[in-house]
Amino acid sequence: MRAGEPRLTLLAGEAGLGRSTVLEAIADKLTGTGTRVLTVRLSENDTAGHYGLLYRLLAELELSEEHPPSATTSENSALGLVARLSADDHDPSSSTASAQLAGIVSSAVRRHLPLTVLVDDAQWADIGTVSLLDQFIRRFAGPGFTVVATWRCWPPTGPDDHQRATTMHRLVAGGAARVITMRPLARAETTALIAASVRAVPDSELVDRLHTDSRGNPAALNSEIEAQLESGALRVVDRHAYSQRTLDPLPLSEQHPLLAAIRDSGALCWSVARTMTVLAPLGDAAAGLVAEALEIDPTVAHASLRSLETGRVLVGSSKAGWKFRAPVVRQALEASLGPYEQQRLCALAVRAVWDGVAEPADETFLPDQLVAAGRLVDPERSTDELLAGSEAVMFTDGARAVRWLRALVDRVHEPDKRSMALLSHSAACAIHNRLEESVDSARAVLVEYAERLSAETLQETELVYVLSLAACGQWSELNRLAAREISLSGGPANELVTRAFALLFLGRYTDGDELLREHQRSWTTANPVTADLGHIYRGGAGVLTGDPSLLRRFLADPRSWRSRDHPRHRFEQIRYEVDMLLMLGERDEATRVLRANDVSVEQLHNTERSLLRLLRGEHSAALDMARRSIAEGGYSTRPLVPVVMARGAAGVLIGRGWLTRARELTDMARGMHLDHLLDHADVRCLRALGEPENADELLRSALHSADENGFVLGTEHMWADLAVREHALGNHEQAVRCVHRAQGVAEALGTHRAKLTYLVSRARVHGDRAAGRTAVRRARERAIPDESAWVFTSVALCGIDTKRLLSDAYVLLGELDALLWRAQLRGIMRAHHVPVPGRSITTAENERLLAVLVTEGLTNRQLALLFGTSEKSVESRLNRMFARTGHRSRVELAAAMLTDEYRG
Repeated sequence: MRAGEPRLTLLAGEAGLGRSTVLEAIADKLTGTGTRVLTVRLSENDTAGHYGLLYRLLAELELSEEHPPSATTSENSALGLVARLSADDHDPSSSTASAQLAGIVSSAVRRHLPLTVLVDDAQWADIGTVSLLDQFIRRFAGPGFTVVATWRCWPPTGPDDHQRATTMHRLVAGGAARVITMRPLARAETTALIAASVRAVPDSELVDRLHTDSRGNPAALNSEIEAQLESGALRVVDRHAYSQRTLDPLPLSEQHPLLAAIRDSGALCWSVARTMTVLAPLGDAAAGLVAEALEIDPTVAHASLRSLETGRVLVGSSKAGWKFRAPVVRQALEASLGPYEQQRLCALAVRAVWDGVAEPADETFLPDQLVAAGRLVDPERSTDELLAGSEAVMFTDGARAVRWLRALVDRVHEPDKRSMALLSHSAACAIHNRLEESVDSARAVLVEYAERLSAETLQETELVYVLSLAACGQWSELNRLAAREISLSGGPANELVTRAFALLFLGRYTDGDELLREHQRSWTTANPVTADLGHIYRGGAGVLTGDPSLLRRFLADPRSWRSRDHPRHRFEQIRYEVDMLLMLGERDEATRVLRANDVSVEQLHNTERSLLRLLRGEHSAALDMARRSIAEGGYSTRPLVPVVMARGAAGVLIGRGWLTRARELTDMARGMHLDHLLDHADVRCLRALGEPENADELLRSALHSADENGFVLGTEHMWADLAVREHALGNHEQAVRCVHRAQGVAEALGTHRAKLTYLVSRARVHGDRAAGRTAVRRARERAIPDESAWVFTSVALCGIDTKRLLSDAYVLLGELDALLWRAQLRGIMRAHHVPVPGRSITTAENERLLAVLVTEGLTNRQLALLFGTSEKSVESRLNRMFARTGHRSRVELAAAMLTDEYRG
């Protein structure tokens, strides 16, 4: 510490902000500097007696001597004097005695300078040592002696802190001490801490929730991150972290630093704080209910609440209502309640609300307490409240809806009410991806209450049952269902449609389609829900296998839907139509369907929203929604869509150079559905990595697999890609055959995308300039950025309007931030003598791409191949980038990229 600065520094702030960590950092920094460091940690027990802290410091100072002094030295005299005064009934407030003691101790300490004393939790220092500080510190005006102490709450509060507060305030006012109040983390710091903990970029919603719950307290934040990871609520997808909301309390030890302020306030405050985890929202009634719950006097309860408020545990008042300053502290205290203890408190709260004693502002309060109160409250009234509450939050708060309906199922025994409760619970679980619970409730309905349900309701329940079985990976039961080894109620038509969907989820699309085709009269003349679900199946199978005529029929005449007048079913029919159109690449038609039916994009699932954003050229938003969809763990009732979404998201990553991440994403989507689409994404990765032979082999294999399964959807680009490759390799006959196959796909699907790919393949293989120009014109009309860039580049390579088309493609790829594709296109442009605009932009993009590819683990050889340069040149580029950014190695650079901290 420099001359003139205060000798005493107080680090103030609540538990968990890192005061102790700062002391440890100071000690580490002083190691090896020649400064002696004494570290003492205090506890509540150290407040007893006089001069305990001073004695400990002197004793440690003596023990730190390499050759302990003799009994006649000043050190021992000081230590002995302090020991005697501690044992005597000495008044530490006596100024004469303090001055004498301060002089003796100062003399003893001077020969050990430079000295730094670190005191953790100094609020527990004994009164004797504190009273001595004033005179003692003033004797060390020059450099060489420093005291740094942590202090939990500043200014000191409470009756026991009066003498300490007086001394500390006097030292600060006189300039002998200073107070540094440690602040909570700012939101940006919370983001950085989460990113460092999970080695991924945290989602903004995750940051908002954890920052609010922890109030920027690092200890609280770390505890909540650990709890979310352990529970599986926090998931990392494509190196981005997302979290599902949970109502589970945060389990913490009672000795956790977060709870120190409450624990140290005494047993009564501890009990009151735990009780308030339930009663805090009840405002002016809370204090009286606390007194009733703990069987204490109301004035004592009020005093304890004030103490918790002073200690910054609670905020608010009796009139305005109470709440915990840090929600994570409330969660931790709630987790410490025993089952019966919590049940009793919740029952007390429920009765207070029912009797009109209290009125919570939050509408979720009463149902939450009813769940925990169990049978300690009126069961009939509680079921009505839970049912009404769950209906209100069915689509907005999945965690609560599922929890309340589960409690309702456990309490209702009358058959009609119980069957409806099970149905609602199964539906809520399916909507919010709690599919294991959905299976159990749906199975219970079908086994116990099938005769009480209509054929329409049975069909819906059976579909939820099948969907949930697939999502949970219960393949054995699904196979038995498909093989008719499990009997179903509702009649032959219901069974046919349910079996077909079971076959679909088992990857046997054509078997399910054949089943429905053979028995078409049975299910088309059944109830409206069964008939419409059958048409949805057959229409989807037609899109997949190259016959979208049924889809087109229903698009042309929405009255063909028999259950169209029921809002829920009509919405699902619209979603089906939009899904199919987006998979076919028909963006404009999908948008028209939404507008015609007054459905907003926000009402769609993230899978559809991702595909729509992708076709609009909004690649960053599309990628984020794809990650969210995967993190949610949802399993679409139409399992084609997530695979198409994953293929599109992987394409965005490839375009930006994230080749390993793209492969990881396609691996997450692999299973029994449309693997040929994911293989095509991997083909593009292999080409970028300079492995054309492996890419060609995988492409041929993927197309062979699609043929074997009867799949046509998504092969249009693949046939065009293979046609160009075969042509480049000199395999003319094979190239012509691929063009012919691309033509067949275009004629079967009839989509703009399929027709475009055929025209491009014809232009490239046959040199058909008219086909090339038509492709360019149609691409401009569709205005799908990445598709247009591909068409423009491909046609330009045929010698058609080369300069303009390559330049236009380059601009489009820049708008998509497709660094890798831009770099590849720059090579093509130079080879065709087309100027590349923006030298400084090119340099910056190359450096960013280099950082991406280094993070992906590419070797210098691979980097040289990709950039079209030498390995020595790559090494030089890396060294320049490291020098400019301050990163010292590939590892440091990768770490910065993975947590979004790299700023190139």
